[in-house]
Amino acid sequence: MFELKSGLKDRTTSRAYPADEQGTALNQHFWMPFSANRDFRANPRMIAGAEGRYYIDDQGRKLFDSLSGLWTCGAGHNREEIQKAVAAQLGTLDFAPGFQIGHPLAFKLAEKVASLTPAGLDHVFFTNSGSEAADTSVKMAKAYWRLKGKPEKTRMIGRAKGYHGVNIGGTSLGGIGGNRKHYGQLMDVTHLPIRCKRAMPILVAKRKPALSWPMRCWIKLPCTMRRPLPP
Repeated sequence: MFELKSGLKDRTTSRAYPADEQGTALNQHFWMPFSANRDFRANPRMIAGAEGRYYIDDQGRKLFDSLSGLWTCGAGHNREEIQKAVAAQLGTLDFAPGFQIGHPLAFKLAEKVASLTPAGLDHVFFTNSGSEAADTSVKMAKAYWRLKGKPEKTRMIGRAKGYHGVNIGGTSLGGIGGNRKHYGQLMDVTHLPIRCKRAMPILVAKRKPALSWPMRCWIKLPCTMRRPLPP
């Protein structure tokens, strides 16, 4: 735990910022994403630890982690069995490059993932994040059409209000205008709004996928035509 204190000044601006008990000023050197940085430094919200489904702030309060560690801690924080597994792996090998060198556990994990996917989806390509996965998917789609002799097929279709990360590909495909306003479109993407004929609770009750065919979702195309999503 640490206690925020005031009085330290950032050496570049001479503004007073809070600091932890080690005297580390909350200066402007750390540029926080998706954050109003000046407001944060004036009123910092600091996390000191985590346990299970909760974060613990610098005042000892428990905060429910509704984002699962920004989608990286779906099993919960500080799980003892995960700590042991990570420690055991670090004691043997901390990193193995995937370029012309392999590691048995990478192949084992790929086999496990392939066993859970529908027939025909039996190849696994690992990436480091969702943003990198989105960009890699764009590259694969472009490469596919070039190999098919149609390099002119470059336009992508995204969903309005969708989020696909913050790399160039994901920012372009995402349907959040605020994420693109400083950069322009970046890629040739058409964003289509989606509206559904039936209410989501019906599907939840029947345990069907969110965008299953019985839901009869319709896409409103720019030319005002409406076509159902394929099954």
